[in-house]
Amino acid sequence: MTCIEVESGIAVFVQDWGSGKPIMFIHGFPFSHRIFEYQMVALAQQGYRAIGIDLRGFGQSDKPWNGNDYDTWVSDIRQVIEALDLRDVTLVGFSMGGAITAHYAATQNDARVTQLVLLGAAAPIAAPQPEDKNQIEGFIQAILTDPANFAHNFVQQAFYQPLSPELLRFLAEMGTAVSLRTLVRAQEELRDRNLVPEMSNIQIPTLICHGVHDKVVPIAAGEAQQQLIKDAQLMRFEESGHGLFYEEKDRLTQALLSFVS
Repeated sequence: MTCIEVESGIAVFVQDWGSGKPIMFIHGFPFSHRIFEYQMVALAQQGYRAIGIDLRGFGQSDKPWNGNDYDTWVSDIRQVIEALDLRDVTLVGFSMGGAITAHYAATQNDARVTQLVLLGAAAPIAAPQPEDKNQIEGFIQAILTDPANFAHNFVQQAFYQPLSPELLRFLAEMGTAVSLRTLVRAQEELRDRNLVPEMSNIQIPTLICHGVHDKVVPIAAGEAQQQLIKDAQLMRFEESGHGLFYEEKDRLTQALLSFVS
């Protein structure tokens, strides 16, 4: 593990396991890289370099006031790729992290990133309808009222398969490690960002994995991504809600191995 300075006085936490072709994981709201540990261990054991980042404001990374937005998170990811001198990178993004990695692939023209995987990605628009924006406004008020209770309820609704009380607590506690500023700004980004105009700029091979029972980011988002990204593959996870990294963890690992090999 290491911390990489992405701008003066601001560092992000990086978990770096294994060696070989790099696969970089970008978590979603309100989690950290630890949601991917099962996949990271399995990939490292198969001869890949599995790299998990805690976005600024989340997990073990610094929590500044400024820069809690898609553009700065993209810039931070690029700084990590450059600092580690990575080549032939597969970017894997979950939920909000999927929107961020899609934004990266669409805007950075970075030849070092050669593949993209979107997992339950909150793209191209996380809140396409007025009722979706109203729901996010409710989330923001719930965060400001009781962030710990919000994290517990958010995690509980994200899964189709039942969670043990211990796993629910583990994931909810991840949400309480996020700064209050970041929790609110992340929801504002999800509410306001529209990536539709840029999605067709993604020219690298793309795999879309989406839970059929996802109530946080309905599978219609994955279908829209497939339409907007040239030659993208859509894999439906029939036994998953939003948490396919756990609900069908073995199938997801195999999908990643097949895609990157």
